[in-house]
Amino acid sequence: MSQPDPDGGGPPDGRIAERPRKQDEFATDLNSRGYTDVLVLRRENGRDILTDSRLAITQHLDQHGEKVESVSDLARRLDRDKGAVSKDLRRLAELDIIAYEGEGDGEAKRPILNHDHIVIEPVIY
Repeated sequence: MSQPDPDGGGPPDGRIAERPRKQDEFATDLNSRGYTDVLVLRRENGRDILTDSRLAITQHLDQHGEKVESVSDLARRLDRDKGAVSKDLRRLAELDIIAYEGEGDGEAKRPILNHDHIVIEPVIY
């Protein structure tokens, strides 16, 4: 019996070796089309990562990020609890979707998008 992908929900082991090659082809194709700063999320993770609240954060940072001064400011702009926004931002930072400016030098942490493009890996078998 085939074992599932250890990262969860991926193809059986017969196709696991093929997946990195297809991911490389996908990244190369994106680069050739001008998408040079791209973060590709595994589709198994994408569904859990980009919840409605996290998608709202990324969209707001994409459209208004230069105006956001801090995590508190972002929470106010989104009309959400600062703790909930902080939790969502921590998860997005773990996945390299966002980064912080001003962290560690006495300034308020300012969340920014860490990539120009975020793509959830297509189904490629």
